[in-house]
Amino acid sequence: MAVKFEFSLSDKDFNKLRLLKRADGETDMTFNDYAEELLSGVIGRMYREYDRQGRIKEDEND
Repeated sequence: MAVKFEFSLSDKDFNKLRLLKRADGETDMTFNDYAEELLSGVIGRMYREYDRQGRIKEDEND
């Protein structure tokens, strides 16, 4: 299952994304695909950290 998100980045944040993509040497991905991969990685890292801290509480009503 996948959930689609649609949002806009400020010019400043897009420029940061462009520079990160270049620094990673990523030439085959679109900016959208790169941003999706980057966000997914950040979510995964934050989830693991919050879970270790006991801050994650599964709730059926979310």
